[in-house]
Amino acid sequence: MLKFHDDAIELSGETGTKLKSEIIGKYYPLWWEITSGGMYRKYPYTTTIIEMNAGTGEDYIADSNETILGSSGHALNLKSTNPNTEKLNVILVEEDPQCYTHLLNVIKRNWPNLTYSKNPFENNEEDVFLLRNRSEIFDIVEQLRLGNSLFFFDPLLYTPWSEINKVARKRITDYYQTRTEFIVFLFTSDWFSGRGDLTPLPQTSQKESWGSEEVETVAKAQDLFGYDKSWMDHLLNSKPNEDKIEKMVSLYRNLLHGWFRYVLPMPFEPKVNQIYHLFMCSNYEVGINITQKFYTKYTRNPPFSPNNKTAYSKFVGLHPEKKMRGSARSDEWKILWEIIRKHDEGICDNACMDLIDIQLDGIFLQESLDWLWTKKYLKEIEHFSHNWDNIPLLYQLDWDYVEETLGITRPLKLMPLSKYNLKDSVSQLQPHDKKGTLEEWF
Repeated sequence: MLKFHDDAIELSGETGTKLKSEIIGKYYPLWWEITSGGMYRKYPYTTTIIEMNAGTGEDYIADSNETILGSSGHALNLKSTNPNTEKLNVILVEEDPQCYTHLLNVIKRNWPNLTYSKNPFENNEEDVFLLRNRSEIFDIVEQLRLGNSLFFFDPLLYTPWSEINKVARKRITDYYQTRTEFIVFLFTSDWFSGRGDLTPLPQTSQKESWGSEEVETVAKAQDLFGYDKSWMDHLLNSKPNEDKIEKMVSLYRNLLHGWFRYVLPMPFEPKVNQIYHLFMCSNYEVGINITQKFYTKYTRNPPFSPNNKTAYSKFVGLHPEKKMRGSARSDEWKILWEIIRKHDEGICDNACMDLIDIQLDGIFLQESLDWLWTKKYLKEIEHFSHNWDNIPLLYQLDWDYVEETLGITRPLKLMPLSKYNLKDSVSQLQPHDKKGTLEEWF
């Protein structure tokens, strides 16, 4: 049952809810400034932030006895306080009647001059919409010009896969189409340790041994994964919770890969033995790279900085026919280096925009990918879904071979963001460098 402190949702966990909210609060302006075209272009592009679980706009942190803006509050604050957000839409969806009423109070108190509409098809000069039913979002996705859009799924436990799948199908109509990004929140460890009314998943796949509450948890997990039941073979066992959490993240990541080429699970540790994840989903290389830098910049995760000079020397030693004069580099090397440095998981194909920037001719680009495949730097993998027709070959970097031949060690696994490893106060996060540009994020 939801609890409220004035208009704020009452939550515990200063290092959970507070960290997540403040990071989202800093990420929204960063995302908007990039996808809107930026200051030098005078923000020409339409952008939209869609909160699928808006809450009240405020969170009350019981552990520290303070009220902070929730993620939807940060979206409204960006819209209300930045004079350049004329082309930014904010769509908030909240089905709980109490939360919706409190959300109206929070808006009236914090942004009294903000106008909004309860009908997204009305003319609304502020471009802020409050919806009571998530089913309305499907018509909006089809009928409104949302531009570059960020959907945030932030439920109290999980979002049914059917809902995520339906939104993605409406927005991503072509193979790994850009202009749509998802952030999906998941209470990962709670499925195995339990929380409140959620009983841990059973430690066996034998249905006859499940209790009634375990049956309910299995049904919820099936709702999380959708039509695919293979998760049961991996998660309903007596292995250590740490192993099952890691496997759950991998399974859910692959599910999201059905719509997104890049899926970055960012772990948070609000308290000992509790882990949750924000899954950042994008089909745009720059977007996922900026997100990863944004996350790792303020934790003790070391930056990934492979030595280009040493690796290139080994590369041309193995393939002297690819050595060029002076500082010139072959397409094969430039593509391989781009994948190593900037492609999370090493997934790539001939539709990747950054690879197209290296070689505009699609035939030559595919020839370079084929060469890297024949030389074992890439391996061909199966597609994660069949949501589109005429899909290209999909590859993944063979890290074992790259380590063996080029001496480049794969990136380390991300450590969870927690109060123990937070490098700087989250309140000091800034999207700009000292010169006021975004170059440090690229």
